Amino acid sequence: MVYGRETPSPPVKSRKKTFTITALLIVASILFAFAAYWFLTTPRIPWLFKGAYANYHGEAIILFIPVKLDMRVEVVDYNSTHVKLLQYMKMNTPLGSQEYQNTTWMDLTKKVYEIEGVKLKRTYEQEIYIEGFGTRKCIVYEYELTPSGSLMIYYVDKEVVWPVKITFSMIGAQDIPGLSIDLKITDTNIPGLKK
Repeated sequence: MVYGRETPSPPVKSRKKTFTITALLIVASILFAFAAYWFLTTPRIPWLFKGAYANYHGEAIILFIPVKLDMRVEVVDYNSTHVKLLQYMKMNTPLGSQEYQNTTWMDLTKKVYEIEGVKLKRTYEQEIYIEGFGTRKCIVYEYELTPSGSLMIYYVDKEVVWPVKITFSMIGAQDIPGLSIDLKITDTNIPGLKK
């Protein structure tokens, strides 16, 4: 009795090829899902790479002496929760120059620019113009350095989350005049900051 034709089973080579393609598609789907999850849940930090840097420059008159201040901040290392920053400063006056260097680990999990031992007075948004960088939308962090009203103000680019301007404003005492200096970004390799 013949009820129908038997379909020949596919050759072994064809079954192996189908199995291999299916396995590769499953692995690719898992890797894609993991990559999509990582991309969507990990915040994008454009400056988080070794060698990311920004240079700053500012000038002021302190007690009738012209002062030039140059600063460099550079990423020297990082991990999943912290970034190690190198800060180098050089102050030039007609009387000579001084240099200062420091490295510190910054916590990436903190939402604001927290500075240990300094009181955050207020935050607000402001647009500022920086030559060579254009108008930047910034979140401004004002820190009270002393009870007398001396301030340190960070203008942090809202998109890139990196300071483009730092202002020090010191209140003078009795016969000593106050001091104010703006350090503005002059050069960087951080994507998104340069025009």
